[in-house]
Amino acid sequence: MCHLRNRPLLARGLPLRGLPLHCLAVATLACLLTCLGGCGSAEGPDAKSPTGEGTKPGDAGPASPAGEQVPPGEQGLLTGDDVLRKMIEVYQNAPSYADTGTVRLVIDRPEGQIDETAKFSLTLARPNRLRLEVYQTMVVCDGRQLHAAIEDLPGQVLAKEAPETLTLRDIYADRVLMSAIGGGFAGASPQLMLMLGDDPLAAMTDGAEMTVLGEPGSIAGREHYRVQITRPDGMVVFWIDRQTYVLRKIKFPTGGLLRMLAADGPVLSISLEADLTNARLGGSVDPQAFQFEVPPGAELVKFFVPPHPAQLLGKKVPDFKFVDLDGNPLGPAALAGKIAVLDFWATWCAPCRTSLPNLEKVRRQYAADGRVALLAVSVDQPDVDNQVLRDTFTELGVQVPIARDLEQHTNLVFHTTSIPAIFILGADGIVQDFEFGGNPELATALPQKIERLLAGENIYAEPLAAYQKDLEEYEKSLNTPPDETVPGEDAPAGEKIPLPLTEIAPRSEPTTFRLAPLWKCTELQAPGNVLVVDAPDGRSRVLVVDNWRTVAEVGTDGRVIAEHRPALDQREAISNLRTAVAADGNRYFAATSFALMRFHLFDQDWNLLGSHPTDALENPHAGIGDVILGDLSGDGVVKAYVGYRGVVGVKAVSLRGEPLWSNRSVVDVAQLAIGGPDAQGCRKLVCTSSSGVLAVLDAGGLREADVAVPPYRFMHRIVAAELAGDGQPRWCGIAVQGPGENVAVGLNLQGEALWNYPLPQGVHRQPIELIVPGQVLGSGPGQWLLPGPDGSIHILAADGQLQDRFNYGATLQGLATARFGNQPVLIVAASRTVGEQTEQALEAWAIQ
Repeated sequence: MCHLRNRPLLARGLPLRGLPLHCLAVATLACLLTCLGGCGSAEGPDAKSPTGEGTKPGDAGPASPAGEQVPPGEQGLLTGDDVLRKMIEVYQNAPSYADTGTVRLVIDRPEGQIDETAKFSLTLARPNRLRLEVYQTMVVCDGRQLHAAIEDLPGQVLAKEAPETLTLRDIYADRVLMSAIGGGFAGASPQLMLMLGDDPLAAMTDGAEMTVLGEPGSIAGREHYRVQITRPDGMVVFWIDRQTYVLRKIKFPTGGLLRMLAADGPVLSISLEADLTNARLGGSVDPQAFQFEVPPGAELVKFFVPPHPAQLLGKKVPDFKFVDLDGNPLGPAALAGKIAVLDFWATWCAPCRTSLPNLEKVRRQYAADGRVALLAVSVDQPDVDNQVLRDTFTELGVQVPIARDLEQHTNLVFHTTSIPAIFILGADGIVQDFEFGGNPELATALPQKIERLLAGENIYAEPLAAYQKDLEEYEKSLNTPPDETVPGEDAPAGEKIPLPLTEIAPRSEPTTFRLAPLWKCTELQAPGNVLVVDAPDGRSRVLVVDNWRTVAEVGTDGRVIAEHRPALDQREAISNLRTAVAADGNRYFAATSFALMRFHLFDQDWNLLGSHPTDALENPHAGIGDVILGDLSGDGVVKAYVGYRGVVGVKAVSLRGEPLWSNRSVVDVAQLAIGGPDAQGCRKLVCTSSSGVLAVLDAGGLREADVAVPPYRFMHRIVAAELAGDGQPRWCGIAVQGPGENVAVGLNLQGEALWNYPLPQGVHRQPIELIVPGQVLGSGPGQWLLPGPDGSIHILAADGQLQDRFNYGATLQGLATARFGNQPVLIVAASRTVGEQTEQALEAWAIQ
């Protein structure tokens, strides 16, 4: 599925139209400018704008911080962190705050200048009165009721009871509202974070390469500290009043924005600044500031609902205007009395090229039936010549009539931002159905729907019911207390649901192959997860985590040939191994453990390259969820991508530990996966998150999409592997269905569930990789190996077909496949209790 490019350079509203409800999450400027092209990069200049504080392409970047620091004689030993801490202390202790702030973005291109200003103001009186106006969003709380309105959703006003003490969670509980507040070109309100945030300093300095106190500055005759924080995408500068510690001005980094805009044409300079005019702490606040008037005709809602195609179902299609290739207008009147199929496509959309030939089959079937009309509506840019469209159809062998959407009615009328997309209109103009993505069964499924309509039947009830159920599930997810252990359950807030313990099932044998014992390694104390890699000489290297602190290498004869014991702090452990090979052939390893503070990088000889974050033991965070090694940018250099628990987000670092980029919008990451290369050799990073959707980040760390996989609300594991032999990754996730209830789901990044396989109920007694790509048969396509908490092993084909299932008869602690010569081998780390003794071993089995 392809996402439509936003035609205005900077959308003044949020791209909320047509998003599935599960996909609602923090939207940043990356979302507004998705599909501008290119891979993105973490490296970019931070140079001077005409005002001295913006970015110009080609500049060398910031000067050495030594040249910016204030001599000790003027400011003593005061540091940038000291000033930030003092400012935060003042804000957190202030009973009230008010400003009339704005944020301004100025972009100079050869063809002219773009100059946009948006609201960026906050008024707050503790404990629970607030007026926040940012971009097109307003949130007002008068101490009794909290109201919110978004200009892009003019018919809705969020209304709920005010909390006794207002927190950020109260404001950001609604995901659409959170997206609206944080989705403008300068992100969310820093004033709000300073007043209500739990750890503003960590948020302000996250991902920083250095923080220094720059030369003082002056605003309106008052002296200000200038705290400069250097990030991979440039420098942020906070102007802080030296007497009151009030934040007056912010200059934002623009390197990432510059790279995105440059894909759309040359950029001479860019600057992004917030002026917090009339900012003051303490003092009385006019009660009028906290009054909110509900606009006439607006509906009070429990949660915001963005425009969605399903809202058109069962209703007359709104007026729209397309044109044919001769320039003649095409609207509802031109299709009146016919069952109309509108297929939205573009010449640059690869899935459309697959879907259109199937649509052509339907056209041929109804070519002689005047009651049915098919129309292929191109959403290409107006400057794309009509002949390009004709040539594309000639190449594909498609003769469906072509229309063009030159006024963005695909988005504005049909609430659609992704293609291919099909809408079916009845002869009376009622919207009967819609579908996103390329449906391989379109040639048979679409005629079935057309025949039902020709018979006088309405078909909109089923998709409308599905949408309404989706709304109910979305509301339920908003109301799920964050302290519950398993999303989707109805337990009272704070009441923990006991996860079921699972008995180990008696041993059974596979039915489609035979396992013959090769060896049992009992030299290991407590074997865990297993990683098998191919050595340069072609043999398999079997690496296994042992006793939480050692990585043992086991030979093909079952003997330990090496033990790698990194110098870990007593608070550290290892449970998971990751690896990747650079373009120069060198292999690298990462070792980590869920929810601990650091991960550890090694070269191919297991020499320690570093432990990161380096200061995490002294400055603990919420813990690491996962680490994956790879190369998103396609430059042949391996990087480490780190997903964190809590609100730290996702970070990319070099093998030397240098920060490359950071994205804090992905909350509570449990697993990361890397997709296949695109035409430029770039790859996407897919992350699980607390919202249950999969967040897709580009090579520069920008969040370009969220993937929901209905009906599965909470996807907590995701793995990509090339199993089919075609060079394309297959995706397997695990979704929570209830306490201890999981289902494996095959999916694609268009949000389609391709297959599902319920797993045995319960939880694993030891940390184990829940999805293991492997090759059981030794040749041909690979398989998914899924360990069950009852000691069962489930082997599924790439398409989800069950190939075998058997019980190992022991607690599974690690699982992998290997090849010893030409022999396919299953390797299992397991523990068994015999009497009062527990035997732990790594076992290898020849697959016959």
